Amino acid sequence: MRRQISFRQYRLIDLTILAVVLGVSQYVIHRACSQWYPEQLYVVSPVAAVTALVMMRWNGCGAVHALVGGVVFTALSGGTPEQYLIYSLGNLLGLGGLIFFKLFGKERVRQDSFLTVMFGLTVQLLMQLGRAGVAGLLGYPWAACLGFLTTDALSDLFTLFLLWIIRRVDGLFEDQKAYLLRVQEQQ
Repeated sequence: MRRQISFRQYRLIDLTILAVVLGVSQYVIHRACSQWYPEQLYVVSPVAAVTALVMMRWNGCGAVHALVGGVVFTALSGGTPEQYLIYSLGNLLGLGGLIFFKLFGKERVRQDSFLTVMFGLTVQLLMQLGRAGVAGLLGYPWAACLGFLTTDALSDLFTLFLLWIIRRVDGLFEDQKAYLLRVQEQQ
């Protein structure tokens, strides 16, 4: 006898797996960059890509991954309490990318590679602006706030590349309610 899980359980499992993937990938990237390129000011982070993926799958639940990503990134970097606020709260501005779904519809964003990468870039840039904004509110000088945009430029490319690949895997970059209905219909 096969036991089925509820939609709520499925969502919780999926969100947990994606949070673990985010944490582990951020750790691996951090370790690799700090050992191979310790003097570089640039950072690479999967936070925007994973958050964009979660937003496609579960809408506003991406807020959890944006916050978790900020906490993990700051912890790995040995950040200050202010930096925890900057990265965690700043990342939440990336949820503004949900407007893409209102403008174009999730299905169109999913199917159109240009819209997919523009969605990812929007999430990434909004996160960077959010960090700069929180830093500004905390009294950081203008140059330091600008640094939250420039030092994360490689993450822009990383996010675009990851989403371009992710959208090619059936069911991965898709609203999960629509995906489950589609799979059930096919059976």
